[in-house]
Amino acid sequence: MPSNSEITSAHNPFFRHCLQLRDNRKRRRAGQFLIDGVVEIQRALKAGIEVQDFIVSPSCVDADFGPMATERSIPVRVLADSLLSKLSYGQVHDHPIAVAKIPELPLQALKLDASSLVLVLDRTEKPGNLGACLRSAAACGVSAVILTDPICDPFNANAIRASRGTMFRVPMAICGREELLARAQEHSLPVYAARVDAKNTLWDLPLDRGAVLVFGNEAEGLSDDWQQQVVRDFTIPMSSAADSLNLSISAAVTLYEARRQRLAGKI
Repeated sequence: MPSNSEITSAHNPFFRHCLQLRDNRKRRRAGQFLIDGVVEIQRALKAGIEVQDFIVSPSCVDADFGPMATERSIPVRVLADSLLSKLSYGQVHDHPIAVAKIPELPLQALKLDASSLVLVLDRTEKPGNLGACLRSAAACGVSAVILTDPICDPFNANAIRASRGTMFRVPMAICGREELLARAQEHSLPVYAARVDAKNTLWDLPLDRGAVLVFGNEAEGLSDDWQQQVVRDFTIPMSSAADSLNLSISAAVTLYEARRQRLAGKI
């Protein structure tokens, strides 16, 4: 049930606080983020994300979250349609929003072994690409997604929407390059890095076993720092009519090749 009467003023402290959570810096400072949409919120809850408030329109107070709010003792805040439209991603007033605590994402918390399939996204800049990569990772059953020195915030509304909330179902961590490579060596996981000019192709990789697949920044790709003895480069074969693929497409193609090989080998 609602914890307060309907909020109608744009000067309301709770509403103003939630508006600030749309800003990356203020979101990190507050340690909270917003989740838009029924499916996305439900997937976050099932994944154990700590939801602290539900925000709904006057017409949807009990429709989606009444029972869940009561069961979990989560306050339900009712915003006037005009305010909910301003707060919502995409400026729609008929989608509920949740205020959630930003989870910690240490590399040490991931459970990896020699058979793990790991997707690494290095310095990813665009939240839409990140979300799409996370959605593909969930579809392909990866063991984990690791963000090395990310530029965009994984809890950006666009990333959550692009992932359709599946990002909450995939074990995820944030770390630096050296920490990632050390963890891969610890578990004897080979590291394969996608590069346009690599000599080896995707079809040459033995992905029917554990592997770490690394993709670089959308504009610059992977830096020379990734050219190490423990890293093997590969490229995705394509027609001469195209010289590269979008990051999320590249990751999806590679992950599905890995899944194909793993299913054939029944790993």
